[in-house]
Amino acid sequence: MSRSEPPADDVEAMLSIPPEKLRRHPQLLYVRRASEAAAKALTYARDGAGRTYDDIAYRYLCACPQVPFVGVETLAGHAEQERRRRQAGLPEDLARLAGQRDYLAHRRLAMPDGHFRVGVERGLLYAMAEPGGEVVGRFPLTIRHRMLDGLSKPQDVRPQPTMSVWRNLTESRWLPLDELIRYARFPQMREASQLVRGVFPGRHHVFVSHRWLDARQPDPDGAQARLVAWHLVASMCDAVRVAYRRGLHAPRQMAPAAMNMPVGVAGSDLAECLLVGVLREVLDDTSVAPVAQELERVGMDAVEQGAAKASEDVGLERLAALLDALPALRPLLERIHIWYDYTCVPQAPRTPEEEGLFRRTLESLFLLQFAGRTLVLLDDVADYLGRAWCTLEAATSLTSTVGGRPDILHTGGPARPSGPATDTESLLSLVHDRQLVIWRGLLDTEVFRLQTREECVRRLGLSMAEAGDLPYLYAGMLSCAVPQGRMSRHALVTGVVPLPDMGEGNILIPMPDYSGGQPVDGGRPVRVIGSLDGWGGLNLRGYVDERQADAGPPDATPYWSVPGPDAVATTPTCHVAVVAECEGEAVLISSWVRRHRAELEKQLRVRVVSGSWTAVDPVPVGHLPYGRLRARPVRADVWVVVGKSGLVANDVGQALCRVVYEARLPAVTVSLDHTEGNVEQVVGDVAPGAPHSGLLSGWGSGYEHPSGLLYMHLYHHLLQWGASVH
Repeated sequence: MSRSEPPADDVEAMLSIPPEKLRRHPQLLYVRRASEAAAKALTYARDGAGRTYDDIAYRYLCACPQVPFVGVETLAGHAEQERRRRQAGLPEDLARLAGQRDYLAHRRLAMPDGHFRVGVERGLLYAMAEPGGEVVGRFPLTIRHRMLDGLSKPQDVRPQPTMSVWRNLTESRWLPLDELIRYARFPQMREASQLVRGVFPGRHHVFVSHRWLDARQPDPDGAQARLVAWHLVASMCDAVRVAYRRGLHAPRQMAPAAMNMPVGVAGSDLAECLLVGVLREVLDDTSVAPVAQELERVGMDAVEQGAAKASEDVGLERLAALLDALPALRPLLERIHIWYDYTCVPQAPRTPEEEGLFRRTLESLFLLQFAGRTLVLLDDVADYLGRAWCTLEAATSLTSTVGGRPDILHTGGPARPSGPATDTESLLSLVHDRQLVIWRGLLDTEVFRLQTREECVRRLGLSMAEAGDLPYLYAGMLSCAVPQGRMSRHALVTGVVPLPDMGEGNILIPMPDYSGGQPVDGGRPVRVIGSLDGWGGLNLRGYVDERQADAGPPDATPYWSVPGPDAVATTPTCHVAVVAECEGEAVLISSWVRRHRAELEKQLRVRVVSGSWTAVDPVPVGHLPYGRLRARPVRADVWVVVGKSGLVANDVGQALCRVVYEARLPAVTVSLDHTEGNVEQVVGDVAPGAPHSGLLSGWGSGYEHPSGLLYMHLYHHLLQWGASVH
């Protein structure tokens, strides 16, 4: 039995501490209880054979101590929440009315006096009194406010990168929006006579990700076509309205300190993308006025009401009648091109020529999404994310869609949702968290070689219509596998936490109540000192291509050292501390660091003498080759913290940078997911206002946690708190 799956009967034996030692050091009792929390959660999660990764994640989170704001959502957890909501929730009409409460509440004209904190949700800025958290003011971000004027800055949506990929998509087929309205359904490719080949500037390209509702016909009654058509028309109307009110070339104002929310006159992300990519290409300040005035005569309310009843517009007759009253708008709709698989890819039975086009299209799906903006049609969340192609398309949209936010339409509701959508409503957080689980499955398969690719897909709970699609699906998952990460107090911390050795048995440590923080403006006190192409440290596909077929298992040791020269060297020594999201990722990055050690030494003019890795895993569902945790004193002239940008700038990576900086040693970070200016030196306090570090005297041998620690217990119980701290 591996350490990653300890049997329940052995948990107490693993964590046993002699009673006499507990009597001498009562604080060890709390250390033991903290270790038990992690061990019991792992044991419960992995009890039983054949569990899917999602099932293990759900059971692990259920077994952890309950705290508010659980950071990770699973499909099983989402299904349970939906079941409880249906049982105890209000009727649909009352629930929708209750959701409008904050929009209808009294709004102050000025911010309240005194100390307060702010939060942003659904387009509203909330002012909450300190202490207590009582809401004392609500302010819509769509209305300019003097408090936000100093925090906002101009930031347009980036245009679609069509020109960078057009050579690779000359064979692609796209359905113009006006043709979709004419058909009032998605036609099969053989009957769609007006498909456009290739991608072009001045057009808006939409990649539609959807479930097939029937094995032979994805949209039997045309409901998906009606929703897509109304949604895109309404978004174009919104773009025209914003361009006229704000100015065609006036940029959108964004407030980074308010969760990067738009301030003042602004449309949806899709409307802003249409404004930048279409309206600015074909209109000017003079020609936009007639289109906007035409829309004002019809009324934006008429557009919104029609979109709200899109599912009832059989044959798109109401939409066609609306467009008859908007003749100046209609030419703009020709510039919206839609990719829908049933229409834009040959369907079976296929000729040999069509089969070749079909396979080439499968290989270029990522580029199709990269060239356009993904529109997800969502009804049954569990079924959508349980289908391999849909999951791949949703995951790809997070990395390839401009802004990283796909547009999401709930097919059981209106084409234009009322009010700004939250992450929960749009299910972006669920898709993000789904990527965490997929990443672990791929690492188990490719780094640790514990299962076949077919077994990996099965344990991820993904279904495929055709077994022959597996090579394309798996290659796609490898290409967009790396998740952005999400911190959770339930994250399992394993590996080695390196701490500066100050000599004479003293080490510098984060205080037990350490909590990370960031300046109000979101900036970090760092100085860019160079660039390092470190993407290879996260490139699992490159790792697979370079790996030898007969290569042995990777070295999972969480601490390694390099023998020094015989003579005294003048080059500063360096310790490389890898901070990763799971043990598989830690092994992947550490192996890259060791292979490219010379490049790192040349860049920083140091001599790497040791390295370590720390895994902070919010969903420990993958293989745990080490599965333990301990602190280790490290003596080096320079420290380099390596990992994804979010990990090196927050939580454990931030704590390491802080103690190194306070030890008066150079602290350098390398963000592997960036390519330019990603080597930075810490030049100030990275966690202002957070508890400071302390000097621990009488280190001794330390304490090993046999199953790791939850992040909520990390700084309290990592060490034996018996020696003096100052």
